[in-house]
Amino acid sequence: MRYLSPAYLPLLVVGVYALKHAGLDGDGVREALRTLFWLVIIDLPLIYVALQVVAGKDPAAQVTLVTTLTYVFLAGAAALYIAVLAKRASPRLLAYAVPVLMLFSLAWELIVDFRFATSCWEGYHFWIPVVEYVWYVQYTIFPL
Repeated sequence: MRYLSPAYLPLLVVGVYALKHAGLDGDGVREALRTLFWLVIIDLPLIYVALQVVAGKDPAAQVTLVTTLTYVFLAGAAALYIAVLAKRASPRLLAYAVPVLMLFSLAWELIVDFRFATSCWEGYHFWIPVVEYVWYVQYTIFPL
């Protein structure tokens, strides 16, 4: 993943330009950020618990489920973007679709960072005390 890091900034610029081209204005951006905030506060913990219930202790099944959901919502957001460009949908709808995609990225990080990386033998997961505390809390609730 770190080998792709030089592509992040140009892709960010392209993404912002694409949203601006679709007609998402400042109010839409504020609405998107507000939506993302509430999704993270409410839905991210629910996604984590749901993954433990649905996929159990199998991290590969958790990643497969989140990946599948990400692709489904990515296809929906792409269809919505095309509909906005064709003037068949309001650009305001993008303010609700884009944060959902961001939420799935955060859910992916939650799984990969705290379920895979913390089970690795190299021990780099203890370099931040907050991460260590979260690690202990989550493994107390959902042991592997």
